[in-house]
Amino acid sequence: MNSKLVSVVIVSKDRKKDLTDCIDSYLKSSYKPLEIIVLDNGSRPPLFSWFTKKYPTVKLIISEFNIGAAAGRNLGLKEAKGEYIIFTDDDAYADKNMVENLVSVFEKNPKAGIVQPLVYDREKKELLQGAGHDISLTTGRIWAAGVKVKDIGQYNGLREVPMCGCVWMVKREVFEQIGNYDEDYFIPYEDSDFSIRARKAGFKLYCYSEAKTWHRGIKSTFVHPWIEWLGITSPERAFRVARNKMIFMRKHSPLPNNLIFFFVLFPIYVLIHSFIILLARRFDILFKYWFGVISGLTYAATYPLNKKIIQAYQDLDKTLEGFKMLLLAWTDPITWILNPDIKTVLDLGCGQGKPMEFIKYRIKIKKSIGVDLFEPYIQEAKQKKIHSEYMLADIRKVSFKSKSFDLVMASHVLEHLPEKNAWKVLENMERMARKQVIAVTPIGEHYHQLEDGNIWQLHVSHFTPKDFENRGYKVKKYGWKWLLGDHGIVHVIKNDLVRKLLYTFNILITPIYYYFQENCDYIFVAYKNLEDDN
Repeated sequence: MNSKLVSVVIVSKDRKKDLTDCIDSYLKSSYKPLEIIVLDNGSRPPLFSWFTKKYPTVKLIISEFNIGAAAGRNLGLKEAKGEYIIFTDDDAYADKNMVENLVSVFEKNPKAGIVQPLVYDREKKELLQGAGHDISLTTGRIWAAGVKVKDIGQYNGLREVPMCGCVWMVKREVFEQIGNYDEDYFIPYEDSDFSIRARKAGFKLYCYSEAKTWHRGIKSTFVHPWIEWLGITSPERAFRVARNKMIFMRKHSPLPNNLIFFFVLFPIYVLIHSFIILLARRFDILFKYWFGVISGLTYAATYPLNKKIIQAYQDLDKTLEGFKMLLLAWTDPITWILNPDIKTVLDLGCGQGKPMEFIKYRIKIKKSIGVDLFEPYIQEAKQKKIHSEYMLADIRKVSFKSKSFDLVMASHVLEHLPEKNAWKVLENMERMARKQVIAVTPIGEHYHQLEDGNIWQLHVSHFTPKDFENRGYKVKKYGWKWLLGDHGIVHVIKNDLVRKLLYTFNILITPIYYYFQENCDYIFVAYKNLEDDN
């Protein structure tokens, strides 16, 4: 048993078989203690549909969208507790002794910051795929050691290398000094950027031949052999390759090297690449490639001013947090129908506590209890001190005395239960409430992606306003699917500023939602004023 914990972070998307091989190899590792963290980067179907039963000891983090390799690794790093952290492609599997051998390098070399294994081809196991790489800061060309060559011992032993990739182990101290992966890249170049920053900070980078991994490498994409020769395997990849090379060179190439690259070599590259793509008649890829060129040039021309603008935007966004909450508190549909005499609240399926935050902005609450079955949400709400008390419990089993609370509410909860269970919960809510019952749910069937590793987020039933009206409830509808739905504009667009502008637009048109109910098709608030019934 070794003393220092090693964390393995795997970012994966739509590669079930490769991911399974990868995880299984680490579960067989000779090194202990070891934790495995998997980031589901927008897989369809989500990994949760099979993952937790097969790997109950592996931590699964869910991202609704593909956030890229850099951001995905940063999320995994946030959860990692190890002194050493391994980052691996999901289509690579490790030798049983790989982790142990990598750790030994750090133990014997105090200046080591990053160490990678020798990378072999999964299909042709006698061939190497990687033994370290470098990028010319004049030409931008990538040089990789040990690619498609037979292993005859030429890379034996411990070798210092300029950059590491595919699979690599990082000492936590490196992150403490240089920060996390740069999310400007998305993918690729994020590993090369991290390597060069670590070198500049004085850390040594190594490749150790006793540590071994096998990587699938080049996949069959059917794009075109000529285009694949450029490293482009899809239209999206064309955008990233063109853009990220310029970002890397702008950040790391010194004068006069960067002038040679941007004003002499890069225009030549663009012309050659465009000609090759045109010959292959892939105009969709050509469009994306040029989009990447323009995006990269814009970034290079505005750097580092753009970083300062982004930071200023983030600071402003944080400063306006209280004002945003105030706006939401006055425009959220729950507050339209809230009884102003409410003093005590039972919040079933409270989550992070957003609805309760809105209520507390509007009226003074003496006591509130939040109930949820997902502990991370309970802990987050506790830190914000949203409720007076918390219960980690299944809302189907919660029971208080009759008329224990002025308000009993369930916001975006009932659709996560089988319909029969949902109606029973509603009946129990009516029994426990003294003045008002509120339930918020989507109008009709809505797909909902898993988030935050919360296994109870899938929708298993759906309701209409008429279902509740038939049970004596009044209804207020809110929002438009095309704007707010799971496939609405605010979820399709990834740019944070644009999304915030869309949400601002949504707040501004709240009066339209309120007065033109027939046009709303996103969610509805069903409420029953029990004092009126009495």
